[in-house]
Amino acid sequence: MDRREVESRRANNQIWNGAGDYGLRPQFQVYGKDGRAALYFNTVIGLLYRTYDYKKLSALFYSFREQVNGELYTDLFWLGLERCVYLKHREERPVLEKLRRDYARQMVEKARAKADRDTLESLRTAWFCRILGEEPEESAWETGLLDRLEFSVELDTDGVRQQMEDLLYEYFRRPRRSVLDELGGSRVNKGFFATWHVKHTSGDALRRLDMAGGAGRSGGGLLQKRFAPFWQTKTKEAALREYITNCFGVSMLPEAKRIEAEKLLCTGGHRHCRLHFTKGLPPENPGAARERAAFQAQRERNRAYFQNHLVQNRLLIQKLAQGLQNTILLQMDVSEHRTQAGVLQPSLAWRSGSLGERNIFLQRQQNEPGQLSVDILLDASASQSGQQEKVAVQGYLIAAALTRCQIPVRVAGFCSVSGCTVLRVFRDYQETDRNEMIFDYVSAGWNRDGLALRAMRWLMAQSSGDRRLLIVLTDASPNDDQKFPTSGFLRSSRDYRGKAAVEDTAAEAAALRRQGVTVLCVFTGGDRELPAARMIYGRDMVRVPAVGWFADTVGKLIQSRLAEL
Repeated sequence: MDRREVESRRANNQIWNGAGDYGLRPQFQVYGKDGRAALYFNTVIGLLYRTYDYKKLSALFYSFREQVNGELYTDLFWLGLERCVYLKHREERPVLEKLRRDYARQMVEKARAKADRDTLESLRTAWFCRILGEEPEESAWETGLLDRLEFSVELDTDGVRQQMEDLLYEYFRRPRRSVLDELGGSRVNKGFFATWHVKHTSGDALRRLDMAGGAGRSGGGLLQKRFAPFWQTKTKEAALREYITNCFGVSMLPEAKRIEAEKLLCTGGHRHCRLHFTKGLPPENPGAARERAAFQAQRERNRAYFQNHLVQNRLLIQKLAQGLQNTILLQMDVSEHRTQAGVLQPSLAWRSGSLGERNIFLQRQQNEPGQLSVDILLDASASQSGQQEKVAVQGYLIAAALTRCQIPVRVAGFCSVSGCTVLRVFRDYQETDRNEMIFDYVSAGWNRDGLALRAMRWLMAQSSGDRRLLIVLTDASPNDDQKFPTSGFLRSSRDYRGKAAVEDTAAEAAALRRQGVTVLCVFTGGDRELPAARMIYGRDMVRVPAVGWFADTVGKLIQSRLAEL
């Protein structure tokens, strides 16, 4: 019997001891960095079976399984459950308090040894710091999320599950299970794929709960899942269209035009994806009341945020517009050309008789800037949920300044839901009085940046213009729940995120440039996403250090590119 088998049996015994059921076959096991079974958390898993109806909880765990952020959702749920189980059983098992603090101390020490931490690691570190009574380094967003994760011990199984679904919807815009089930978004077992259960999951199926880093075969901080393999199904077309229409508005394209666009654009790495173009007009009898209510509340917060900083915002618009106007005027300077008609130049008259030259006249002409149009694209995925007001106002500031300069501008936002990329057009080129609609911006769902840029290229090609500018406000972190497709029988396990998704987005940005579109990025992410932004947008990217620098930073970037057009 090898060490892994020994530790697996030890983990089972720890779980059975907590559950009081030695016939239990647990779905999760927890290991430390050294590969040894983690006594505290395995005991918590066992106690969970005694405390709640695990069959009901497992349905929610199951729905996380193949979602891109499934690891984040699963571990957050376990943290919330861990606290409830501890509070319910600490009196009957006094040793739990010491075990809990020891475990939390190990997690914090491992986290502090790492230079960079992702969102999940930051949240877990803050959680365990709270257990130790330490003052964690939390953003306002993290504090709100972790506060919500402290479920009341009075809640029953249904209550805890509902609290978690509400939390994920509020902070990540993950649809609730009722919606996922209707859309077919959760995965189902098919045929013989459902009959094989692994006894020991392979390295890439193991997940860490303790901060030890990426998963591997050797164990170490591993949360082992005993799930069966399964087949990924497509979302039901009609249900998806109805849900998206209810949430975002009816399609602004005739059905035949939309189908044509999908056939042209949803190819290659975006095969099996869908598109929805809308101006936000609600259907006659809209559903998804909870989602629409949340969206409306955010729209009101956007407008209130702008009004609360009204003087500053007006000054920024004026400063940005003035800089753009100066650049345009410079391009329209008068130039002189020698022609065959115009004002006779005496100094050149002799050349007509002696040399037969006819261009002895001078004509003054005003340089024309050409037909310029600007598109602004706002990343409206859930990753922007902590700065929705800021993104909406930034989009408005740029659009308002361009409008003052009488430059046609269109503003749209994009996100993705169950493989369907939604482009919401807030105002179109000719709608100079609709800048206020930009405050309808809300973040939700995923973001398939490559397909969004491809769709914008198609949308821009539907109108005339010899000089085009696309300004993208994004955190440069493409992340979609629809995986990259492959040929063959089985679908690929290659997620649309990370390096592959960044490379796809960079390729679409390059395709826009080849078609003569100048692509600029106003970066809204953090240091971790900065290399991806540079890879996608190169030198055509700026990061605004503070709101007071917005007009200078963004204005200089736009002005320099306008001068080159």
